[in-house]
Amino acid sequence: MSDDELRPAVINERIADYQLLEYLTAGGMADLYLARSPRQDGPVVLKTIQRRYAEMTRVVRMFVDEGRIAKALDHPNIVRIYDVGADQGAYFIAMERIVGRDLLAIARRGIEAGRFLPLQLSAAIIAQVANGLTYAHEKQDADGRPLRVVHCDVSPGNVVVSFGGTAKIVDFGIARAAIQLRAEDHSIAGKYNYMAPEQIRGEPLDARADLFSLGVILYELTVGRRLFRGRPEEVKARILGGQIPRPCEVRRELPPELERIILRALAVNPAERYQSARELRRELLDFLASDGRPAGKREIAEYLREIFASRPGHTGEPSDAQSANASDGFAAEEGDDELSLQAPVPGLAELAVDADDPEPPELTTSAPEAVASPTPMPSPSPTPSPTPSPSPTPSASPSPSPSPSPSPSPSPTPTPTPSPSPSPTPTPLPSPTPTPSPSPRPDSHPPASQAELALALLAVVVAVALYLFMRG
Repeated sequence: MSDDELRPAVINERIADYQLLEYLTAGGMADLYLARSPRQDGPVVLKTIQRRYAEMTRVVRMFVDEGRIAKALDHPNIVRIYDVGADQGAYFIAMERIVGRDLLAIARRGIEAGRFLPLQLSAAIIAQVANGLTYAHEKQDADGRPLRVVHCDVSPGNVVVSFGGTAKIVDFGIARAAIQLRAEDHSIAGKYNYMAPEQIRGEPLDARADLFSLGVILYELTVGRRLFRGRPEEVKARILGGQIPRPCEVRRELPPELERIILRALAVNPAERYQSARELRRELLDFLASDGRPAGKREIAEYLREIFASRPGHTGEPSDAQSANASDGFAAEEGDDELSLQAPVPGLAELAVDADDPEPPELTTSAPEAVASPTPMPSPSPTPSPTPSPSPTPSASPSPSPSPSPSPSPSPTPTPTPSPSPSPTPTPLPSPTPTPSPSPRPDSHPPASQAELALALLAVVVAVALYLFMRG
């Protein structure tokens, strides 16, 4: 049975509450549709597992589970996932539709137009991607535990740049399902061109694997040609052996500082790479600041409008002749996927630039902001004690009882008085400084009466001792 027969029809078809509007493309394990839902303001892209793979329970479970993790990622540099679910055996992910092109299409179109992506714009786009990776890699759950999200398939086809100048990472959370599928279905060729060495070796992965993949993209965009090409076994051997031509040997005018950044990201040993996307982004931004050429979203947006406007209606796909001319650059090769999350090129009469992306929050634990203590309501002054207390008392004094306090008795044994009732009026928080002596219990007598009692007892003791002395 052909793929066309396996695909759901588009006309008047629905998946859950999504009305399918248009079939977009097939990519690896999934079909992509333009769809509309009453829960969304505009069209979305609906990604569904092809029916021939729906019986692979492990892949389907990974697709759904990790898609739900990706749904929690809300960042301008990550494609937004709105929904993950299933409807009558059709497993789907609904995601944001982007008005833009992926890096593979941008690189190819730049070659066709005779104006490859400028070096400073390449570094700026990768810095945006690193910003999205920083957010995802450091994401925590509601209890503060790290989610340890790793993309596992950072590649030019999974980075889409909007015509407003924003780079967005695609397929966060579902890449591992696709990799698992490739391992189980040998009819789909593995893509090793952007894999980290530890991923090829089948070792446990962390965020640094994504940074190696991002380093490959940075190399290719700044040098202007693919880094790892050839048959899968050849590519794996080159990656594992660290066979990487120095960027300055391919493009002599490449700044040494940028070459240093690229080669560190491409270190075979993860311990020698950047240890976080945050660190890589910071060094890219420092390079751009020292370079001095403008490389903001406006410059990225202007570049995209320029190269795609040179041929109205161009879809980003090069012809055979153009691909042959770009054989050392970004010609299509078997296994390349060009993502169809993008919309047609919009009207070019007006340039709309996206808002700046937020800075990632600092990782260092900072002291919380001081919170002003609540101002206590005024309360009447307590009745003064007959004798000043020798020990400090708490700063918050309870309000006195409405009944008047009795006068101190001249007798050595004072008349007990009822404990003053605490007022319901809010009182200031007690001072954190410990008092040198314990606070008096609520049922104890005032300090002055205790002193009189002590004197009375002393007199009794002296009288008893005198009496015994006289009898002896």
